Amino acid sequence: MRTLATLISTVALLATLSGSAVACGPYNDDWAGSDKAAHFGVSLALGVGTSRLSDDTWTAFGLALVPGVAKELYDGTRDCNRFSWKDMVWNAAGAYVGVRTGNWLLGPSGVSYRMAF
Repeated sequence: MRTLATLISTVALLATLSGSAVACGPYNDDWAGSDKAAHFGVSLALGVGTSRLSDDTWTAFGLALVPGVAKELYDGTRDCNRFSWKDMVWNAAGAYVGVRTGNWLLGPSGVSYRMAF
């Protein structure tokens, strides 16, 4: 009886430990996934901010991409997650739009866009 209890508890423990390895299921990464808007929005805000740090568009673009690259590298080290090139495309699009918007709205001497009434 004691052997049966030990066998059942051992099997239960092994099933619990091995369950975490397959609990993730298939990896789904759609182009229009729920997190893509967040990648775009955060990179856009960073792009606007970095457009003020550098007059060079490519430098500002690169600076805006640094947090997105760091996050994807971190995701690549996590269980049930991986580096996503689709997320990086959305990061790059947001950073580009943000830098261009920052350059358009904010000139070298401050706000350059004025609305005519």
